[in-house]
Amino acid sequence: MALVISDLETVENLCWGLAFFGTGGGGRVEAGLDMLAPAIRAGRKLTLVSPDELSANDWTCWAIILGGKDPDEPPPAADLARLGLDKEEFPTLVPRLVESVRELTGYAGVSLGALVSMELSSAATSATIMTGLELGIPTIDGDYVGRAIPELELSKMELLGKPPTPLAMVDRWGNRILVKSAVNATMADWIGRMVSRAAYGRGIATTGHLVQVSEARPALVKGSLSRAIAVGAALRQGSSKQGGASKDDTLAPLKAATGGRVLFQGEATSVDWLSNEPYMWRELVYTIEGRGAWAGATYKVWVKNEHHAIWRDDTVIATSPDIFAVLDPQTNKPLTTLGDVTPGRPVTVFGMKALDAAWHTAAGRALLGPRHFGLGFDYVDFEQGSR
Repeated sequence: MALVISDLETVENLCWGLAFFGTGGGGRVEAGLDMLAPAIRAGRKLTLVSPDELSANDWTCWAIILGGKDPDEPPPAADLARLGLDKEEFPTLVPRLVESVRELTGYAGVSLGALVSMELSSAATSATIMTGLELGIPTIDGDYVGRAIPELELSKMELLGKPPTPLAMVDRWGNRILVKSAVNATMADWIGRMVSRAAYGRGIATTGHLVQVSEARPALVKGSLSRAIAVGAALRQGSSKQGGASKDDTLAPLKAATGGRVLFQGEATSVDWLSNEPYMWRELVYTIEGRGAWAGATYKVWVKNEHHAIWRDDTVIATSPDIFAVLDPQTNKPLTTLGDVTPGRPVTVFGMKALDAAWHTAAGRALLGPRHFGLGFDYVDFEQGSR
């Protein structure tokens, strides 16, 4: 049965949960709220539909913003003038995404029955829901990963051998690009980043994996958006217990909702950038000194847009595909890799198993595990000896 969201409480729970599953990437809680809350206040309703409620012949696709870290400084005005980039046709996100969907479905000559979120994150999933709302179609209660990812190829669609192309891309200036095919999903992702560089960033609206529901179902992490609502509610419920409650008590609802646990608590002492190349990825390492029960140990969290590996001293204790959220210990709010963690900031790092069984297979761990990121070691199960 479809889930119809018409209240701000559920929207807030959803955005908190999506930020948790964003594992540091995909935008802050507020990124989703800024998109979804105005629609609710205007009396509009957001519909999440089970893939089992759709016809096997219905068409679906995802719509995401592709592109990496934009420079802090805007592009030179002379460069924009030389290229004739004097006016943005799509200055805001959702209209750009709507246009990319129309470009792709127009090229293929099909009509959509629903959109699907490529990944779970506050910005990407909320933008998908709003794009569906503007197109008059629901969003599937599910996604293709069960967390946020830094690259297109890191999804269950890749595990099933389903290419993302054709892709439609639309930048803020109104340039429209159709990628009919690509050598592989890695190259498709790279093309998108090069387009982002050419268009001076702020995200390229990209639509892909245009498939019928019968093809989408095996790749879906079913019910993941509903799960995000439950996890967000647990985070907020624990946060409301602040003031006299022990930290274990404030995280008890989250533990019950996820089956996960606290990996450590501490204070960030440094944030070291590994790559600051514009239009690419956020690659950095947090160093965190353990506090309380974890005092005496030094932890490191390796980031490529999201959290993907954790060390205690010189020992790897956790890796992707499992899910690791860095939380504000005072509020339980998920912290992002967008500058939320700074030296002196106290943090709680919480881990849970990957949502989908596919990520616990050898193929899943190879695709979304540490060796994919060039880290030189295999998947490490955080439940085995990381206490």
